[in-house]
Amino acid sequence: MKLSRNYITPFISLVFLVVGLSGLLMLFHLFDGYTEVVHECLGAFFVVCAIVHIILNWLALKIHFKRGVFLPAMLGVATISMAFIISERMHPPVDILIINKIIKAPLNDAFQALDVDYSEIADRLKTGGMSIEKARTIEDIWINNNADPEEVIYLITR
Repeated sequence: MKLSRNYITPFISLVFLVVGLSGLLMLFHLFDGYTEVVHECLGAFFVVCAIVHIILNWLALKIHFKRGVFLPAMLGVATISMAFIISERMHPPVDILIINKIIKAPLNDAFQALDVDYSEIADRLKTGGMSIEKARTIEDIWINNNADPEEVIYLITR
């Protein structure tokens, strides 16, 4: 099957709509937990579609480059993106603040906040090939065991 605009245009259009809609749902925290995976996976697919779209439309895009419309658009998007990044750094979301506090809190306090039993977690981690010894925080657990932080959190909270 030869790639052509007949195939890529419907894909990029539909994926754009789903990524945009899932992004809006995430912004307003609607259907949390369901929209993230759709947004992230189709976002990656959207990038692939966009690259193919650019390749297929390269000659037409060169005309736009010559007219100088890409530079102002690029500067505008870069400015807006940086504003969001700076704002996020200055005022992180509450859930990120809480997670960072919990993973750096003493283990007993973190486990109490997560409503889990210390000995049960020690057993789960041991079954997962990890040790809780010498760890003072949840962060220490994955550092000391050279483990994936998400795997440690999963074992603790499941």
